[in-house]
Amino acid sequence: MVFCQIGAEDMTISINIKKEFSGDYITRVAGERLRNIILDAVARGEVVELDFTGAVVASTSFFDEGFAKLADFEWDKEKFRSSILIVGMNLRDEKLMREICAGRGIEL
Repeated sequence: MVFCQIGAEDMTISINIKKEFSGDYITRVAGERLRNIILDAVARGEVVELDFTGAVVASTSFFDEGFAKLADFEWDKEKFRSSILIVGMNLRDEKLMREICAGRGIEL
């Protein structure tokens, strides 16, 4: 899954979910931490690359806090796609994340 295309001029921060979150990539607390990382990076003008390789999340709490609640900061599909690059996410997690985001108005 790729949500945004990164141009040569874009600054990118890469986050390996499995490594960065040390196995806690299912809780609301972890999702909130991810959301804050995303918001801080985007405020600095960076694109956020999230690598989910080897991580099976299957958690509505993590996806709601980490991604869907970006809607509370007036994010929409375009903002999401221009700011976040997701790689290595399994198909079940992708479907769940899309459903959770759609519930808050971010149709991916």
